[in-house]
Amino acid sequence: MRKLWERLVLVLALVAGPASSDPAAPAPGPLVASLRVGVFCALQAMDQRPAPGTLSGWIHVPDGMIDFHWPERQIVPAAIGLAFGVKSQLMPGKFVQGEMRVYRPGSTTPEVWESSFSDIGEQFGFFRFDREDELVHGVWRFEAWDGETQLYSVEFEVVPAAALPEIVTACGAIS
Repeated sequence: MRKLWERLVLVLALVAGPASSDPAAPAPGPLVASLRVGVFCALQAMDQRPAPGTLSGWIHVPDGMIDFHWPERQIVPAAIGLAFGVKSQLMPGKFVQGEMRVYRPGSTTPEVWESSFSDIGEQFGFFRFDREDELVHGVWRFEAWDGETQLYSVEFEVVPAAALPEIVTACGAIS
């Protein structure tokens, strides 16, 4: 009973508390034809590639296509094995070699890695929770850039896993 009470208090604090803020609506730039956001279970093994501009020094590279289990969701429970991100496709005839930037809550310095954006398929930028120290609550911002031109900006709010147990349980994630 006490755990249920603690969970209820936590959820109410998240909904009513001043620390909780809704993430901004996705903001595609003029070069973007489609922009999709969401959350997915990411417990499978993935390849990696070097990304020296990130805290870990590498990023995940999926072996195949990944679909969002919770499309259009910008509220993410902080749980190992969950991931959240953005799929984008540019306007016809456009291709850029740009970069992804991810700002963690409270940081003014982004994690950065190179990425290609085109009109022939979706580019997929995401963050997967692999370690406890990555479970940072607050607003995370994903941005895509082509030099000085912002392609898009998307915010996600990461909340305690107890606030969305149905997602954590569905993935079998542990936190």
